[in-house]
Amino acid sequence: MDPDAIREQILDAAKECVIELGYTSRLHAAIAQRAGLSRPTVYKYVGDQDAIFGALFQREITQFFVVLDPVLRGQERDLRVGFVDAIVFAVQYARAHPLLQKGLHDDPQVVLPWFTVQAKPFVELGADLLTPHFQRLFTPEQLAEVSPKAISEWAFRIIGSLIVTEGIVDITQEQSLREFVSSLLSIAFIPAPDPELVRGAG
Repeated sequence: MDPDAIREQILDAAKECVIELGYTSRLHAAIAQRAGLSRPTVYKYVGDQDAIFGALFQREITQFFVVLDPVLRGQERDLRVGFVDAIVFAVQYARAHPLLQKGLHDDPQVVLPWFTVQAKPFVELGADLLTPHFQRLFTPEQLAEVSPKAISEWAFRIIGSLIVTEGIVDITQEQSLREFVSSLLSIAFIPAPDPELVRGAG
């Protein structure tokens, strides 16, 4: 069997086991059994349980960006609309994602580091996949002032915060979420103060 196919078989089994049993259970043997493979084979193609979780999470994020791609491609040249659509879609996708929600509800100590201290690889992946879209949505004037890669990282940080942090504004519905994200952009796009006025005020 093709090595990539074996790896996918292992990760499919891992996803089922995690949703059923949780992240903190000893899953390596269960994953091997569900995949119809030996434990040494699982070690060979993916690794130990931590490596399996990391590979599984990376696969799920990659699949998310595949689904997000047509959402952004459908946008005309409007950075603000595209940015809001990307964030709203991502948050709703995460809310309906069984693997992520299982971790957030039952084993947050396992999942939260992927959005914080272990987030860099996923930020980089997101930037690589989102940057071409934001480059297309930028005007030449905007490209001269801000990096699409920085906008991509900002989007990831906002999405991560909205997924894992409970706030005081009700954003459980799509419309309220869209209005909240739009309000954040209204703050972000407030023009910078005139330097002369700032100096005069000082």
